[in-house]
Amino acid sequence: MIRIGLVDGPLPETHPVLSEQARLCEADGSPAAANHASAMADTIKAQAGEVHFINAVVFPGRLATSAGTVCAALDWLAENPPEIVLCSFGMAQPSIELTARAHVLMQAGSLVVASAPACGEPVYPAAIDGVVSVQGDARCLPGELSRLDLPQATYGACPAAICDPDIRGASVAAAHMAGLLARLWRGTADDTLTALETAIRYHGRERRTG
Repeated sequence: MIRIGLVDGPLPETHPVLSEQARLCEADGSPAAANHASAMADTIKAQAGEVHFINAVVFPGRLATSAGTVCAALDWLAENPPEIVLCSFGMAQPSIELTARAHVLMQAGSLVVASAPACGEPVYPAAIDGVVSVQGDARCLPGELSRLDLPQATYGACPAAICDPDIRGASVAAAHMAGLLARLWRGTADDTLTALETAIRYHGRERRTG
C-alpha cells in the first residue's frame, strides 16, 4: 500500500488510515490545522483509494510554521521514506537546510509534492529543483491536470477540496496531485511521473477573460 507523508496539521488519532504521527510543534488550540489536514487527506483518498498516512504535524493550530519545523518533519520522514510526501504550503524564503532535506527524500525515492501560488514569486519547497510544484487551476476537475511550466509551478490541478468546499486553492491542488500520483504509482518516482502524462488535459496557463 502506498504511504503518503502528510506534512500538515494533525489528523485525528482515530483516523482509519493513519499509520504514524509525529507532533513537531506545540498545539495552540485553533482547529484550523486539523480541519486543513483532514481536507487534504479526504482529497487524496478520493483520488488514490487505499493509502496509509504518515502525519508529520507542523501546524500548531494556526496555519503557520517555520523552516526549522518543516526540516524536522522531513528528517523524521526520511527515517523510513514514504513513496509520496505532501507539503500543502509555501514559505517565501529559501532555506539551504530545507533544500538539503528535500533532496535526501528525493534521493531515497520519494516524490515530494508542494503547493505554489498562481502568481507572484516562487515559494518553498515548491521551488526546490525536483519537487513536484502545483497550483490551483479552475479548468481541472478531480483527476485532471494542466502542464503549466511556469516559474512558480509546473502543474495545475483542481483547486476544490473533497467534502469541504470552504477549503480551496493551491494546497488542495497539491493534495489532488498527491492522490493522483498514488493512484498511478509505478514502483519508482520517475516511472510514476511518466505515467502522470496520461492525466494532463491542458497545456499552458489558464486564460481568463472579462
